[in-house]
Amino acid sequence: MEISKQKGFINVKGTDIYYESAGEGEALVLLHGFPLDSRMWDPQMDMLSKKFQVIRFDIRGLGKTIDPGLTFTLFDDISSLLQKLQIKSANFLGCSFGGYMGIEFVLAYPKMAHRLILVSSGGFLPVSEDMQLQNKRFREEWTLGNIDEALDINLHLLLDGPDQEIGRVQTNRLWLKEIYREIYSKELSQNRPTWLDPHPSGRLAEVNVPTLVISGELDHFDYKKTADMLAANIPNAKHITFNKSAHFPNIDSPNEFNDTIVSFLRNN
Repeated sequence: MEISKQKGFINVKGTDIYYESAGEGEALVLLHGFPLDSRMWDPQMDMLSKKFQVIRFDIRGLGKTIDPGLTFTLFDDISSLLQKLQIKSANFLGCSFGGYMGIEFVLAYPKMAHRLILVSSGGFLPVSEDMQLQNKRFREEWTLGNIDEALDINLHLLLDGPDQEIGRVQTNRLWLKEIYREIYSKELSQNRPTWLDPHPSGRLAEVNVPTLVISGELDHFDYKKTADMLAANIPNAKHITFNKSAHFPNIDSPNEFNDTIVSFLRNN
């Protein structure tokens, strides 16, 4: 049976947002990290679209979505996009910054969300000095024109894990490196969303949908600390750890990850 697919641009609050939709049935929205775009979900699209209607999109200023510089909120962009796709409610799967987006959306539009999956989430706790140092090293190498060296710093931090051997993960490594190369080679928009107020970090007890928190055992401790905090403060949240993954279990362990997602959505 051929899977129904569509892609293109939908005008949402003053900008044309690029999206892709594949499959039928219950909707599952994939929320990408920063600075990444919806391509980070390539290892999920084929398998998950056999079970759900999977929607992924590029937020303003990343991927194929242009940022016109207007004031915006991520949760209103998502809501408007879903309405134009005639989707009344959905499940949400967010990785890294996408986890923040997912919680923001659930708090802003609780009736539009069924379930929430948070993978290696960020945006809820202060950035540690160690993480700031890692980011500084990346920026210094990039500024000096040492592009491959800079990208390798990024991949070691996020794909291998900061305390692991450089090059530990080879699955999808070059593919991810080229996505980062393309994104960082463009001038990143300095226009930032208007965040939900009050901030979601103080409202986790209001998240009223079944929630799965996923972390990588080898991830930076900033993200592992965040996962523990989310699991402790979101009512009845489940927390699982991918023992051989760092920041991107969906990329380095796609089959196990996909099975985990389907199991949670089917059984909660």
